[in-house]
Amino acid sequence: MSKRSDHYYLTTPIYYVNASAHIGHAYTSIAADIMARFQRLQGKEVNFLTGTDEHGQKIARAADAAGVTPQQFVDGIAQTFRDLHTTLGCSNTDFIRTTEPRHIAGAQKFWEAAAAAGDIYKKTYEGLYCVGCEQFYNEKDLDTEGRCPIHLKKPELLAEENYFFRLSKYSDALKKHFDEHMDFVFPQNRQKEMRHLLDEGLEDISISRSVEKLSWGIPVPGDDSQVMYVWFDALTNYVTAVGYGDEAQDDFFTEWWPANAHVMAKEINRFHALLWPAMLMSAQLPLPGKIVAHGWLTVDGQKMSKSLGNVVNPLDIISKYGLDPFRFFLFREMPFGGDGDFSFTKLEQRYRADLQNDLGNLVMRTIAMDIKFCEGVVPAITEATHEIFWSRYAEHMEKWEFQLALEVVWDFVRSLNQLIDKEKPWTAAKEGRTADVDRTLYTLIEGLRQIAFAISPFMPASSEKILAQLGFESYEPQFEKIMEWGLLQPGGVLLAADPLFPQLT
Repeated sequence: MSKRSDHYYLTTPIYYVNASAHIGHAYTSIAADIMARFQRLQGKEVNFLTGTDEHGQKIARAADAAGVTPQQFVDGIAQTFRDLHTTLGCSNTDFIRTTEPRHIAGAQKFWEAAAAAGDIYKKTYEGLYCVGCEQFYNEKDLDTEGRCPIHLKKPELLAEENYFFRLSKYSDALKKHFDEHMDFVFPQNRQKEMRHLLDEGLEDISISRSVEKLSWGIPVPGDDSQVMYVWFDALTNYVTAVGYGDEAQDDFFTEWWPANAHVMAKEINRFHALLWPAMLMSAQLPLPGKIVAHGWLTVDGQKMSKSLGNVVNPLDIISKYGLDPFRFFLFREMPFGGDGDFSFTKLEQRYRADLQNDLGNLVMRTIAMDIKFCEGVVPAITEATHEIFWSRYAEHMEKWEFQLALEVVWDFVRSLNQLIDKEKPWTAAKEGRTADVDRTLYTLIEGLRQIAFAISPFMPASSEKILAQLGFESYEPQFEKIMEWGLLQPGGVLLAADPLFPQLT
């Protein structure tokens, strides 16, 4: 068997469970969910993976501070991440934890494959280790005060005997892959950053810790004195979740691997774009199709920080504004891939302008006019009078250009609102021009059907509500059929319009 063309496999990072989820986690997971739903629109079977990273020194210390065992600690936090994905409306098909037997077995098999390739060796090492990043730093990588550039804390000096992975061995192979796949990393500036790091040269990386220093980890095969270093453990979740390490799952693994896309925030791009491909090369496994490394979110122009008191809880936003508006705002306001700024003021502006005024009013006006002038049934099919947006929309979606895809849809939304003002169906009805009324209203109703499908990856509940009000019966999505004009058949009964987006209090 081999990877099927009608299968699409994408992942979020597995989230580190030393603290509760925040808006950054939500941003990553919703982005992956949008792509998963878009791929399903095209009739593909989607495997959408998320999960939790549950080993490492930070976890052990957090558990100790909480007065519980590491397993008890991760069990509680992992459940909050499961609940978060449900709350976010994410359609993930799997949730993996690195403490699960399937992952432990697969991670150990992966280690053995890399060792068999001659890519793992043991040596005594002294280096500067950041517990927050779970990685060693060279002095040149620290800031002017000798601090980790991410956590702004001075790393600890560690000296111990560890296993190392021959990352340097794969420098040329990685350069070749980057040069042959110019869009391997999204966005393009992150591709260039990774290519630059390759030119600077890669160093072998520590992939284990002494049990004396850290007992909370997956044992190294054949050496109980060592546990796997968190990244060599964590990254393998992408293959262990689809059956790697279980011979009974071999067919399933070859059916789904390689992943089409790994989605994450930019601070872990290096591990996914350089270390992970090298590990896969060592284990003689195919490389993923794309690394999607989005930017960071600030809040009102400031970096999120507990000390500043501006850490945004996505659950609070959803409680006030609703899930769909939250999902919509994140990808309508900010170009996906770059850094973005979250603002409650901007959210409310988008809510009132784009959702209530543009889309919400279009639905309400269209259904109200159809009930008044056409007795609430779909009129006769007429030819499309507006350019249909699907080809441009799909092109942007495939490129992860979510903001541009939504702009294409909203151009169409605005054009339908303009059509109402231009054609004035109430005047045509008064003058007895029934054909003109039918033509305008069919254009509006069928246009709304297409809009509903286009927004479904971003606002699934709102999409379903629009389709229900149009009397459109569900069916197995096929992108070619969705794109066709005239799929909404005459004679269907519309429901009384119910506001999609209530007034803000």
